[in-house]
Amino acid sequence: MTLHFDIRDLFRCVRLGWSGKKIWIGLLGLIAAWAGYSALLLIAHLRTGSSVGEVWQRYGLFPGARAGEFDLLGTGLHLLGMVIVLAVVFVTTSMMCKITFQQLRGDDFYSVGDAWQFAKAHWQAVLFGPLTLLALFALFAIGGMVIGAIAGWIPVAGEFLFALCFIPIFFAALLAVFIGVVFVVASVMSPAIVGTVEDDILEVVIQSFSLTWSQPWRLVLYLVWIIFAAWVGLMLLGALATATVGLILWACGLFMGAKLDHLFYVASHYLLYQPAKWDQLLAIFSVLGTPSGAEIWSGGILGAMLVAINGIVISYVQATYASGLCLMYVVLRHRKDNANLLEWDDEIEEEASHHKDSETA
Repeated sequence: MTLHFDIRDLFRCVRLGWSGKKIWIGLLGLIAAWAGYSALLLIAHLRTGSSVGEVWQRYGLFPGARAGEFDLLGTGLHLLGMVIVLAVVFVTTSMMCKITFQQLRGDDFYSVGDAWQFAKAHWQAVLFGPLTLLALFALFAIGGMVIGAIAGWIPVAGEFLFALCFIPIFFAALLAVFIGVVFVVASVMSPAIVGTVEDDILEVVIQSFSLTWSQPWRLVLYLVWIIFAAWVGLMLLGALATATVGLILWACGLFMGAKLDHLFYVASHYLLYQPAKWDQLLAIFSVLGTPSGAEIWSGGILGAMLVAINGIVISYVQATYASGLCLMYVVLRHRKDNANLLEWDDEIEEEASHHKDSETA
């Protein structure tokens, strides 16, 4: 695929995101994230004395929590659930970036299984690259606390030492602020850095520093452009989905009548992240008519189908974003290093062949 290596390339992410392989990866990631988060949050709720039925009545398919609802251990489980969700999003995004990179290189046969093998081999770099920078920032912050503690502990001389050393303290703090900015860049770019040329943790750190220092304005501009492109893709897909549901309601409603109303009303309670509460059902059914047991169960199944369709839409947005990140990194590396990552393997093979010919001669 021919690139211009500028902002014009980024809008291709709307089309590149519409990939069955990437959307499937996104769906699997959503299921894994939902299962891990829900299981941990359910345990946290059970520890408070709530039953499974009470949690279902309160939250339905998507359990949540109010501030201060759990004790320390329950809060820890909740935080761990959120960490699992973030980790899954990072890894699946890197898998999508890898598939996009192979597409840009002309390899349309790179499969979900290949992406999974890649993720198993490189997930540490995707997650621990940004965490390394966070640890480095924390080290500077702890150093500042130690300096403050020493200055406060030593009488009289502590104040003078702090004042005399303020300039080096200031520049150390300035470096810490820069590291904090680099951490944000690494958090955004690590899936693309690893997903393109399969770099390791150290390379994620190095490239994040290099991009932040040499391409700050393009980083911001390109990221905003990718978010805008993903929003455009979402609006287009949302409009198509809305029109599709409208057509189904019109065509099927001609013969199903109130039965269709019953099904979609029950299903909407699953889609809106709350269970189908009987009191609400009875209130609406007093207008629509009494439903059958089959309509209640079928409405639940329809609700699961609607949730799956929402998952496809969310996965498409993630796939569009990941495709944009991959394009963004390829363009920035060309701008920064004058390197075409799409030709790296070919260049390495040519250099190896040339070296072999030289040795033979």
